[in-house]
Amino acid sequence: MDDVDPEEIVTVEMCWDNGGWMPNLYSRNVTRRQLAHLLMKLDELADATDEARERNA
Repeated sequence: MDDVDPEEIVTVEMCWDNGGWMPNLYSRNVTRRQLAHLLMKLDELADATDEARERNA
């Protein structure tokens, strides 16, 4: 398997619908290292959301 360069630039695109009103596309160039950090943060936010929902259920 080839080594992955953590400084390689990749494009991240996210689309959300704003509650059905005017969908937006968010697109940024980031390094693979930044992408890994972003994905870890999203995981943490998802876990926190799940925990909050369980507490409020």
